This record gives sequence, structure tokens and C-alpha cells, in this order.
Amino acid sequence: MRLLLRMALPSMGMMFLNTLVFLVDSIFVSWLGEEQIASMSLSLPIAITYFALMEGVVGGTTALVGQNLGRGNQRLAHMIAVSGLTLAYALCCITLPLLMRGTSVFIFERLGASGTAVIEHAYRYNFWWPVMAPFIAYTFISNSVFRCQGDTVTPLISMTIANAVNIALDPIFIFPMGWGIEGAAVATLLGRMAASVYLYFKMRRAGGIFIPVIPNARRAFLKHWRSIAYIGLPVTISTGSVALGFGWINRILAGFGNYAVVALMMSLRIEDFSFTVIVGVCAALTPFLAFNYGRRDLPRMIEGMKAASVITSAVILVVGSVLFAFPRLFIDLFRPSPEAADAAVLSIRYAISAYPFIISQFIMNALFVATGFSIYGTVSQLVRSIFIRVPSAYILAHFFGISGIWLFQPVSWSCASVVSAIFAVTLLRRTKREFCANPTT
Repeated sequence: MRLLLRMALPSMGMMFLNTLVFLVDSIFVSWLGEEQIASMSLSLPIAITYFALMEGVVGGTTALVGQNLGRGNQRLAHMIAVSGLTLAYALCCITLPLLMRGTSVFIFERLGASGTAVIEHAYRYNFWWPVMAPFIAYTFISNSVFRCQGDTVTPLISMTIANAVNIALDPIFIFPMGWGIEGAAVATLLGRMAASVYLYFKMRRAGGIFIPVIPNARRAFLKHWRSIAYIGLPVTISTGSVALGFGWINRILAGFGNYAVVALMMSLRIEDFSFTVIVGVCAALTPFLAFNYGRRDLPRMIEGMKAASVITSAVILVVGSVLFAFPRLFIDLFRPSPEAADAAVLSIRYAISAYPFIISQFIMNALFVATGFSIYGTVSQLVRSIFIRVPSAYILAHFFGISGIWLFQPVSWSCASVVSAIFAVTLLRRTKREFCANPTT
């Protein structure tokens, strides 16, 4: 419990800062008008898709680096870390179509954007993704490597720098300089650049695993890409299904009007404060489980999962209660229309009812990634994001309209949690048999 808390607190702080900067971005953009915040909401699947790729690479890299450090093989751990960075760089190429107006318009029309103004704002906001993507990739991999070595403070400092720069520049670029929604994107870019510079010099001074910004090309990297992808691809598919699911949800909500799309955006940004705890703890839990999986210490793995459950449940009880009781306290920061505010209140309260299932889902997914069985998490996520969430949203919207559609959150999370629990029990039994058959020498 003490070790996991020590590792998790900086991770929770990092996630809190990330959530804060996204919230601040959304609030400032919402002050520009409903069309601008609607375009940001419609851009959410783009961001989730990119981060899905990065989380896949980070998931595979974290598991393999952690396992090899647990076995005492630091040289191989270093090679895998650098290989992970080169793979992350290669995947940044998927953002290049956002530079071209024609492809950008096509993408956002498919995501449900309607009206020339909304599409134009979405294009200007996402134009900066190809420039920003490599810096995000570098910070993701570097932070993962620090966590694998037991250092969760450095990632917190790096994201503090990124978010402080972003928050400071946001109002300047958006309002006095008149860049509007594009100013929010540029501020985020400069923040990520500052974090990358800090991480580079920190690694040079700290010792341990060092990741150069531009690695020397080696054929050996390709071999490790396969190992990373074996674990990471299911993670990418899992998170990518969230983007696909939200794309469909946005199309359903767009049928009620822009205010419904804005309501989902506001509720997600506010609910993210609860997720900072869950994601922060699991960011520490994954390398913890990977290290002890490499040491073949199943009892310690189970202790870590129990500790993570206690920590997240205790904090979420407080945070969830505040959000449930006083949602308008946070919603009013966006200056929404009355319709959007009322819909956001319902969205938040229905989502909070799913928190017990969300906690169990994240903890079990950390187990799947750490042990290399991320495919289990992928199946569970597909059940939630595609096979349950989207059909339930269609059905609820048809029968109950805008007031009942938000039930898709607890319905989808509960079903996915049951699937994950079945996989987790199977995996733990398999791991126990494997460790008993091949005990540590």
C-alpha cells in the first residue's frame, strides 16, 4: 500500500494537471461561442485515436521494460525503450492528413459536423496536431521509462511544465492576440515542447535508461517493434474503439442539436477529475505488476491490485459525491445555454453511478497489460465502446430522448466489467499454474 501510494501520488498529480489543462482549454474555447466548443467536442475522436496509438506503444514498452528490469536485464530494457520511441515517431504520420483542408473537412463531416463555421473551427484547431505529435510521443515514452525505474516524480514535473505553459499562454493567444480556437492548440504545442526539453536534460543527468530525441537507425529496433506491438496493439484497438464509439455517440447527439454535443463535452471534461485518480493509480500499478510478474511474485501482484482498489475507491467516493451533489458549480464555468447545462447535469450523474465498474475495469486492464495479455482488455473495451455503448445509446435516445440517452454510460461499463472479471480470474489461475511449474531460481 505504501509503495503503491508513493508511486501513484505523482501519477495522480500528473493526471490531474492533464485534466486541468484540458478543462481550461475547453472553458476558454466555450467563451468564444457554442460553435467553437462544438467543434472541439467533434475533435475528441481525433485526439482519442492518436492517444490510442501512443497508449498502445507505451503499454507494450512499459510491460517489456518493467519485466526486463525485474529480471535484471537493463541493456535489453534500454533497447526496448528506444525502440518504443522510434515506433511512436513512426505512428505520428497518421496526423499528416489534418494539414490539408480537404481531408480535414471530409473527416469532420463523417464525425457529424454540420455548418461551415463548425467545420472551419475544427480544421484550425486540429491543424497543429502533426507538429505537436512527435513531442507528445517523446514525453509519453520518456515518462513511461521513468515510471518503470520507480521514478514517478519526474513525469509529474514534466507535465507540470507542459500544463503551466499551456494555461499561461491560452488566454493570451485566444483573446488578446485574437487567434481564437487555434490559440488553444498553439499553447498546447509550446507546453509539450517545454516538457520534452526538460525530460531530455533530466535523463542525461539522472543516469539509468537514456532515450535520445533522435535515435540512431538500427534494424534491431524492428524486432522489438513486433514485441511491443504484440502487447500494445490490443491496447490501441481498445482505446481506439472509444474514439469510434464517441464518434457514433456524437452523431446521435447532433440529431438533438449542438447543445447536446456540447453537454457531452462538458460532462466528460468534468468527469475527468474522477478519472485522474483511477488512471493515476493504474499508471503506477502497471509497472508494479510488470516488475513483479518478471520476478514471478504472484502474491505481491495481488496485494498491489487490492491496494489500488482501496486507494481509488476511497478517493472516488469523495470526488464522486461532490460532482453528483454540485454539478452546476463546474458546468457554469463553461457559460453554457440552459439546455446544454441541464443535459450535462444528467450526463454527469448517470456516469457517476458507473464508478464502481470503472474502477474494477481499469485495475483489471492494468493486470492484462502488465502480463502481456492486453487482448483481454481489448475484448472488454470493444464490448463496452462498440457492442453495448452505441446500441444502447440508439435505443435510449429513441425511447427516452435527450433525458435518457445518458444511461448508456452505466449500462456499457457494467457489462464490460463483468467480461473483464471473467478474463482476470482466468489469467490469475493461469499465472499461478505457470509460476508453480517454473518457480524462480
